[in-house]
Amino acid sequence: MQSGSSLFFNTISFMKLEEINYLSSLEGQELILKYQDLSDLDLYRALMKSPNTKNSFLSAAVTLIKLRKKAYGKFSKNAEMYFTDLSLEQATGENISKYIAARYHKSNKLVDLTCSIGGNLIFLAAQAKNIVAVDKNEINIACAKLNTELYKPVKNIEFIVGDAYDNIISDADAFFIDPSRERSGKTKTRSILNCEPNLLKIIPEIFKVSHNLGVKISPAFDYQEIKLLEDEPEIEIISEDNVCKVAMLWFGKYKTSKRRATCLIGEKIYSFENREEPLSIKVVKEPLAYLYEPNKAIIKAHLIEETASKYNLSKINRQTSFLTSKNLINEDKELFRVWKIDNFAAFSLKALKAELKEKKIERLNIITKRFPQKPEELYKKLKIKEGGEIFLIVTALSDEKYYYLLTSRI
Repeated sequence: MQSGSSLFFNTISFMKLEEINYLSSLEGQELILKYQDLSDLDLYRALMKSPNTKNSFLSAAVTLIKLRKKAYGKFSKNAEMYFTDLSLEQATGENISKYIAARYHKSNKLVDLTCSIGGNLIFLAAQAKNIVAVDKNEINIACAKLNTELYKPVKNIEFIVGDAYDNIISDADAFFIDPSRERSGKTKTRSILNCEPNLLKIIPEIFKVSHNLGVKISPAFDYQEIKLLEDEPEIEIISEDNVCKVAMLWFGKYKTSKRRATCLIGEKIYSFENREEPLSIKVVKEPLAYLYEPNKAIIKAHLIEETASKYNLSKINRQTSFLTSKNLINEDKELFRVWKIDNFAAFSLKALKAELKEKKIERLNIITKRFPQKPEELYKKLKIKEGGEIFLIVTALSDEKYYYLLTSRI
């Protein structure tokens, strides 16, 4: 059972405009400073001691302190920024925001139709001569003003509290939109059909002014839905440290390919795009010395063949993301999960149990692809614990039969 403090800090707290205005005042900042270094438990105790607190803004201050802690790693100035729960959850992280903004280089007038608390706006503002920031939530606009000023005082932003449909500025040469994926009483939608504003309705209206448009969507989108859009976009999947964080749809002059995978790893940016010419990738009968799995952005962007061609890798099955080679590649190794194959054999639970017993393997990590059983099922059947240095990979090879590979991670 969760403690009272745990329950409190896992609930959503809604900010009011008057609370944002107070917390950004000198008195409000002093209140935050008084409590910001307390632990979650001590913050909870402070609130419980003051049910009729002398300062009616204490609850809002505690909520903001909680959100600033939650934003650690997403924004470098998280300890000074202003958020609401929902806006922080959907906000693009700083590294990806910088990358997206760079594609808007030298825009004359850029309109951010759904600026929220300014996660993208902060960096878009540096790329455009003039920028208009629109959001129908006045609290988001208040936060966006404070956050953009915090990062770099800018004078080229016009803030508008209003609906995206009503603010497709006629003299703009570029647009950015990050539609809300929240649904009342439901989980966040992955579908581009359920976003707000509705992309099927608003994109044609934006195109009446300019085709230069970038749209941020869930990285778990359905490729079939993209075909419903008025124009075919470039689909870019952006990952950070091998986690797919964002998908972007690029139109107009920003469309430079059909599909792109962009991998942010530390300070490095790797980019791959589809090739127009057909690729002939070798599919081997059995895995070679090393097994590779590309970065998840590459997999989601359907660019496995392009990656295999670039690094001279072969496939073990046309339908899986696994690649293989005789030699360990040294170039751009951080783009892959890599295993050294110690042994492989046709899948047999009995044979596998015997080999694990013979080698005195008591724990391992299980990965399955194109195999009817999930890892948790195999753990139970093998009566083995999870963890350790050894990886058991169960998958189909080129003959479409199941094999197990005992490997060690490199």
